[in-house]
Amino acid sequence: MRKNRFVKPALAVVLAAAAVVLPFRLHNAGYAAGGTYSVDASVIEYDMSSGDGKTTGVTTIRDDKGTAVAQGGATFNSKNKSGHLFGGVVANREDQHLRSSELIIYNDKYISAVGNARLTKGDKTLTAPRVDYHDDSKYAETIGGSARLDSTDGSWLTAGKITYDMNSKVANATGGVNLANVPQNMTGSGDTAVYNSDGQGYVELIGNAKATQNGNTVTGNRLKITNTNSPDSHTTAQGNVRIVYYSQGSNPVNNVAFSAGANAMAHDAHDLNPSPNIKTQLEAAEEIRA
Repeated sequence: MRKNRFVKPALAVVLAAAAVVLPFRLHNAGYAAGGTYSVDASVIEYDMSSGDGKTTGVTTIRDDKGTAVAQGGATFNSKNKSGHLFGGVVANREDQHLRSSELIIYNDKYISAVGNARLTKGDKTLTAPRVDYHDDSKYAETIGGSARLDSTDGSWLTAGKITYDMNSKVANATGGVNLANVPQNMTGSGDTAVYNSDGQGYVELIGNAKATQNGNTVTGNRLKITNTNSPDSHTTAQGNVRIVYYSQGSNPVNNVAFSAGANAMAHDAHDLNPSPNIKTQLEAAEEIRA
Protein backbone atom coordinates (compact mmCIF):
# COMPACT_ATOMS: atom_id res chain seq x y z
CA MET A 1 0.00 0.00 0.00
CA ARG A 2 1.44 3.29 -1.05
CA LYS A 3 0.76 6.24 1.18
CA ASN A 4 1.80 9.81 0.62
CA ARG A 5 2.04 12.43 3.35
CA PHE A 6 1.65 16.04 2.29
CA VAL A 7 2.52 18.83 4.71
CA LYS A 8 1.57 22.41 3.92
CA PRO A 9 4.77 24.50 3.62
CA ALA A 10 5.12 28.25 3.64
CA LEU A 11 4.97 28.22 -0.16
CA ALA A 12 2.93 25.70 -2.12
CA VAL A 13 4.68 23.56 -4.72
CA VAL A 14 2.65 21.81 -7.43
CA LEU A 15 3.38 18.10 -7.83
CA ALA A 16 2.29 15.82 -10.67
CA ALA A 17 0.52 12.54 -9.82
CA ALA A 18 -2.48 10.46 -10.92
CA ALA A 19 -4.50 13.53 -10.07
CA VAL A 20 -3.31 17.07 -9.43
CA VAL A 21 -1.94 17.17 -5.89
CA LEU A 22 -0.79 20.19 -3.91
CA PRO A 23 1.07 19.94 -0.62
CA PHE A 24 -2.06 21.29 1.10
CA ARG A 25 -4.73 20.15 -1.36
CA LEU A 26 -5.87 16.89 -2.88
CA HIS A 27 -7.83 17.51 -6.07
CA ASN A 28 -9.34 14.59 -7.94
CA ALA A 29 -11.32 15.10 -11.13
CA GLY A 30 -11.05 11.56 -12.43
CA TYR A 31 -12.11 9.17 -9.67
CA ALA A 32 -15.14 10.98 -8.26
CA ALA A 33 -18.12 10.24 -10.46
CA GLY A 34 -20.20 13.22 -11.47
CA GLY A 35 -17.66 15.98 -10.99
CA THR A 36 -14.64 17.25 -9.09
CA TYR A 37 -13.63 16.54 -5.50
CA SER A 38 -11.01 18.27 -3.41
CA VAL A 39 -9.62 18.21 0.12
CA ASP A 40 -7.71 21.06 1.82
CA ALA A 41 -5.88 20.61 5.13
CA SER A 42 -2.58 21.33 6.89
CA VAL A 43 -1.58 17.65 6.65
CA ILE A 44 -3.02 14.99 4.31
CA GLU A 45 -2.10 11.31 4.34
CA TYR A 46 -3.40 9.72 1.13
CA ASP A 47 -3.37 6.28 -0.47
CA MET A 48 -3.47 6.86 -4.22
CA SER A 49 -4.51 3.29 -4.92
CA SER A 50 -7.54 3.04 -2.64
CA GLY A 51 -8.45 6.72 -2.47
CA ASP A 52 -8.41 6.62 1.34
CA GLY A 53 -7.10 9.67 3.14
CA LYS A 54 -6.70 11.25 6.56
CA THR A 55 -6.26 14.91 7.44
CA THR A 56 -5.08 16.89 10.44
CA GLY A 57 -6.40 20.26 11.57
CA VAL A 58 -8.92 22.43 9.80
CA THR A 59 -10.15 20.52 6.77
CA THR A 60 -12.27 21.60 3.81
CA ILE A 61 -13.90 19.04 1.53
CA ARG A 62 -15.51 20.30 -1.67
CA ASP A 63 -17.47 18.79 -4.52
CA ASP A 64 -19.56 20.29 -7.32
CA LYS A 65 -22.57 20.86 -5.07
CA GLY A 66 -21.11 22.20 -1.86
CA THR A 67 -18.48 22.51 0.86
CA ALA A 68 -17.93 21.00 4.31
CA VAL A 69 -15.42 22.49 6.79
CA ALA A 70 -14.26 20.53 9.87
CA GLN A 71 -12.19 22.02 12.67
CA GLY A 72 -10.70 18.74 13.88
CA GLY A 73 -9.62 16.81 10.80
CA ALA A 74 -11.26 14.08 8.76
CA THR A 75 -11.00 10.70 7.09
CA PHE A 76 -12.22 10.41 3.50
CA ASN A 77 -12.27 8.41 0.29
CA SER A 78 -11.91 10.41 -2.90
CA LYS A 79 -13.30 7.64 -5.10
CA ASN A 80 -16.72 7.23 -3.51
CA LYS A 81 -16.87 10.68 -1.86
CA SER A 82 -17.34 9.23 1.61
CA GLY A 83 -15.87 10.79 4.73
CA HIS A 84 -16.03 11.42 8.46
CA LEU A 85 -15.38 14.98 9.65
CA PHE A 86 -14.67 15.90 13.28
CA GLY A 87 -14.33 18.74 15.75
CA GLY A 88 -17.27 20.89 14.74
CA VAL A 89 -18.54 20.94 11.17
CA VAL A 90 -20.23 23.54 8.97
CA ALA A 91 -21.53 22.39 5.59
CA ASN A 92 -23.33 24.16 2.76
CA ARG A 93 -24.89 22.51 -0.27
CA GLU A 94 -27.08 24.49 -2.67
CA ASP A 95 -29.71 26.17 -0.40
CA GLN A 96 -29.09 23.85 2.57
CA HIS A 97 -26.99 24.78 5.59
CA LEU A 98 -25.83 22.32 8.26
CA ARG A 99 -23.98 22.49 11.57
CA SER A 100 -23.00 19.57 13.83
CA SER A 101 -20.21 18.18 15.98
CA GLU A 102 -19.41 15.49 13.41
CA LEU A 103 -20.47 14.75 9.86
CA ILE A 104 -20.54 11.28 8.31
CA ILE A 105 -20.67 11.34 4.51
CA TYR A 106 -21.73 7.93 3.16
CA ASN A 107 -21.78 9.15 -0.45
CA ASP A 108 -22.69 12.33 -2.30
CA LYS A 109 -26.41 11.74 -1.60
CA TYR A 110 -26.59 10.52 2.02
CA ILE A 111 -25.14 12.01 5.21
CA SER A 112 -25.51 11.86 9.01
CA ALA A 113 -24.98 14.99 11.09
CA VAL A 114 -24.10 13.86 14.63
CA GLY A 115 -24.04 15.95 17.80
CA ASN A 116 -26.18 19.08 18.12
CA ALA A 117 -27.21 18.70 14.50
CA ARG A 118 -28.93 21.65 12.86
CA LEU A 119 -30.15 21.49 9.25
CA THR A 120 -31.70 24.54 7.57
CA LYS A 121 -33.49 24.74 4.23
CA GLY A 122 -35.66 27.68 3.26
CA ASP A 123 -37.74 28.87 6.21
CA LYS A 124 -37.40 25.61 8.19
CA THR A 125 -34.67 24.45 10.59
CA LEU A 126 -34.53 20.89 11.94
CA THR A 127 -32.48 20.19 15.08
CA ALA A 128 -31.76 16.97 16.99
CA PRO A 129 -28.86 14.99 18.48
CA ARG A 130 -28.55 13.39 15.03
CA VAL A 131 -30.08 14.17 11.65
CA ASP A 132 -29.86 11.77 8.71
CA TYR A 133 -30.39 13.44 5.36
CA HIS A 134 -30.97 12.01 1.85
CA ASP A 135 -30.11 14.71 -0.66
CA ASP A 136 -31.63 12.90 -3.65
CA SER A 137 -35.11 12.80 -2.07
CA LYS A 138 -34.67 15.86 0.21
CA TYR A 139 -35.76 13.72 3.16
CA ALA A 140 -34.50 14.28 6.71
CA GLU A 141 -34.92 12.06 9.78
CA THR A 142 -33.99 12.78 13.38
CA ILE A 143 -32.44 10.21 15.74
CA GLY A 144 -31.83 10.39 19.48
CA GLY A 145 -34.91 12.24 20.74
CA SER A 146 -35.31 15.97 21.45
CA ALA A 147 -36.22 16.81 17.85
CA ARG A 148 -37.40 20.28 16.87
CA LEU A 149 -38.61 21.91 13.66
CA ASP A 150 -38.59 25.73 13.61
CA SER A 151 -40.04 28.22 11.13
CA THR A 152 -38.80 31.73 10.53
CA ASP A 153 -42.17 33.14 11.68
CA GLY A 154 -41.46 31.80 15.18
CA SER A 155 -43.66 28.70 14.91
CA TRP A 156 -42.20 25.40 16.11
CA LEU A 157 -42.81 21.67 16.47
CA THR A 158 -41.10 19.39 19.02
CA ALA A 159 -41.25 15.60 19.41
CA GLY A 160 -39.21 12.53 20.19
CA LYS A 161 -38.73 11.97 16.46
CA ILE A 162 -39.41 14.07 13.37
CA THR A 163 -39.16 13.18 9.72
CA TYR A 164 -39.35 16.02 7.21
CA ASP A 165 -39.88 15.87 3.45
CA MET A 166 -38.45 19.12 2.12
CA ASN A 167 -40.15 18.67 -1.27
CA SER A 168 -43.70 18.29 0.03
CA LYS A 169 -43.00 20.34 3.21
CA VAL A 170 -44.66 17.62 5.31
CA ALA A 171 -43.30 16.69 8.73
CA ASN A 172 -44.34 13.58 10.68
CA ALA A 173 -43.72 13.76 14.43
CA THR A 174 -44.02 11.01 17.04
CA GLY A 175 -43.55 10.88 20.80
CA GLY A 176 -44.73 13.72 23.02
CA VAL A 177 -45.60 16.17 20.25
CA ASN A 178 -45.95 19.87 21.06
CA LEU A 179 -46.34 22.74 18.61
CA ALA A 180 -46.99 26.46 18.39
CA ASN A 181 -48.38 28.51 15.51
CA VAL A 182 -47.16 31.94 16.54
CA PRO A 183 -49.03 34.11 13.97
CA GLN A 184 -52.37 32.59 15.11
CA ASN A 185 -51.49 32.42 18.80
CA MET A 186 -52.27 28.70 18.75
CA THR A 187 -50.62 25.78 20.52
CA GLY A 188 -51.23 22.05 20.26
CA SER A 189 -50.11 18.68 21.53
CA GLY A 190 -50.64 14.99 20.87
CA ASP A 191 -49.02 11.58 20.71
CA THR A 192 -48.25 11.99 17.00
CA ALA A 193 -48.71 14.74 14.43
CA VAL A 194 -48.67 15.45 10.72
CA TYR A 195 -47.62 19.02 9.92
CA ASN A 196 -47.98 20.29 6.36
CA SER A 197 -46.69 23.83 5.81
CA ASP A 198 -47.28 23.88 2.04
CA GLY A 199 -50.07 26.02 0.55
CA GLN A 200 -52.82 26.79 3.07
CA GLY A 201 -51.26 24.26 5.44
CA TYR A 202 -52.72 21.91 8.04
CA VAL A 203 -51.83 20.19 11.30
CA GLU A 204 -53.27 16.84 12.34
CA LEU A 205 -52.86 15.79 15.99
CA ILE A 206 -53.51 12.13 16.82
CA GLY A 207 -53.88 10.59 20.29
CA ASN A 208 -54.54 12.75 23.37
CA ALA A 209 -54.91 15.67 20.98
CA LYS A 210 -55.30 19.21 22.26
CA ALA A 211 -55.40 22.61 20.54
CA THR A 212 -55.59 25.99 22.29
CA GLN A 213 -56.04 29.47 20.87
CA ASN A 214 -56.23 32.58 23.05
CA GLY A 215 -57.01 30.38 26.05
CA ASN A 216 -59.86 28.47 24.36
CA THR A 217 -59.31 24.72 24.10
CA VAL A 218 -60.50 21.74 22.05
CA THR A 219 -59.46 18.20 23.00
CA GLY A 220 -60.22 14.85 21.40
CA ASN A 221 -58.74 11.64 20.12
CA ARG A 222 -57.95 13.35 16.83
CA LEU A 223 -57.83 17.00 15.78
CA LYS A 224 -57.23 18.43 12.32
CA ILE A 225 -56.55 22.15 11.98
CA THR A 226 -56.71 23.36 8.37
CA ASN A 227 -55.77 26.67 6.75
CA THR A 228 -52.97 27.10 9.29
CA ASN A 229 -51.18 29.54 6.98
CA SER A 230 -54.16 31.92 6.84
CA PRO A 231 -56.06 33.95 9.48
CA ASP A 232 -59.21 31.76 9.14
CA SER A 233 -58.17 28.30 10.28
CA HIS A 234 -60.71 25.54 10.92
CA THR A 235 -60.57 22.78 13.54
CA THR A 236 -62.28 19.38 13.21
CA ALA A 237 -62.32 17.04 16.21
CA GLN A 238 -63.12 13.33 16.55
CA GLY A 239 -63.55 11.06 19.57
CA ASN A 240 -64.20 12.17 23.16
CA VAL A 241 -64.43 15.79 22.12
CA ARG A 242 -64.39 18.48 24.77
CA ILE A 243 -64.53 22.23 24.14
CA VAL A 244 -63.74 24.84 26.78
CA TYR A 245 -64.54 28.40 25.71
CA TYR A 246 -63.72 31.60 27.58
CA SER A 247 -65.45 34.80 26.52
CA GLN A 248 -62.89 37.23 25.13
CA GLY A 249 -65.04 40.38 25.17
CA SER A 250 -63.50 42.78 22.67
CA ASN A 251 -60.91 40.18 21.58
CA PRO A 252 -62.80 37.73 19.35
CA VAL A 253 -61.19 34.41 18.49
CA ASN A 254 -60.57 33.84 14.78
CA ASN A 255 -60.60 30.05 14.72
CA VAL A 256 -64.06 28.74 13.71
CA ALA A 257 -63.81 26.02 16.36
CA PHE A 258 -63.85 28.72 19.04
CA SER A 259 -65.96 31.47 17.43
CA ALA A 260 -69.66 32.22 16.90
CA GLY A 261 -70.96 28.64 17.21
CA ALA A 262 -69.15 27.83 20.43
CA ASN A 263 -69.95 31.23 21.92
CA ALA A 264 -73.70 30.93 21.25
CA MET A 265 -73.93 27.36 22.54
CA ALA A 266 -72.06 28.36 25.67
CA HIS A 267 -74.79 30.91 26.33
CA ASP A 268 -77.73 28.46 25.87
CA ALA A 269 -78.62 29.20 22.24
CA HIS A 270 -80.00 25.73 21.40
CA ASP A 271 -81.48 26.45 17.96
CA LEU A 272 -78.17 27.44 16.41
CA ASN A 273 -77.01 25.52 13.33
CA PRO A 274 -73.30 26.36 12.99
CA SER A 275 -71.08 25.30 10.13
CA PRO A 276 -70.60 21.52 9.62
CA ASN A 277 -67.03 21.92 10.82
CA ILE A 278 -68.14 22.66 14.39
CA LYS A 279 -71.68 21.22 14.49
CA THR A 280 -70.65 17.60 14.96
CA GLN A 281 -68.14 18.61 17.60
CA LEU A 282 -70.77 20.50 19.61
CA GLU A 283 -73.22 17.59 19.40
CA ALA A 284 -70.60 15.16 20.71
CA ALA A 285 -69.02 17.45 23.30
CA GLU A 286 -68.97 16.16 26.86
CA GLU A 287 -68.82 19.60 28.39
CA ILE A 288 -69.05 23.19 27.22
CA ARG A 289 -68.59 25.85 29.80
CA ALA A 290 -68.12 29.58 29.66
